Amino acid sequence: MMATFRTFAEVLTPDDPFLKRGQEKGFTAGFVLADVLRQTGGAYQTTAPMSEKFRVCIRAVARLTSDDELLRIADLPEVPVPLGNCRQLDPQTHFVMVCRLDVSPAETPRWRRIRPAGVSPWPRGEPRILDMCQGARIEERVILPDGFSMLRMGPAANVPA
Repeated sequence: MMATFRTFAEVLTPDDPFLKRGQEKGFTAGFVLADVLRQTGGAYQTTAPMSEKFRVCIRAVARLTSDDELLRIADLPEVPVPLGNCRQLDPQTHFVMVCRLDVSPAETPRWRRIRPAGVSPWPRGEPRILDMCQGARIEERVILPDGFSMLRMGPAANVPA
């Protein structure tokens, strides 16, 4: 299994911490489906910006796995996000856009062979999540229309699907 990249919309429930925190601070967290559909002319697809830090992670995995498609994705400032799972939802539904890179545990030994001296293949100062030999899930959640996002990463087994 190779590293896989995908994007999707994750619906926020009324008790979601993002929504609650936003309401407490006086703003709406997430995207409102009706607003996005208005911007896309009714198309159930939009785009999500990717931070440079997330793109560095994608680029590092792409180089270590010799994955040209991931390398191409790492050069994109934004990526398409399908909204098909939102078709039957209330137009006032809130959601966040998720960009996810899953790296299988089977890929980790390949990186170890590349750098047998134990030197991390990651650029200096970057996350060392792949050094753990457990695979990884690296995920960026775009939370606000201004592009504000949160980057989460962890061993593949410890990050919820």
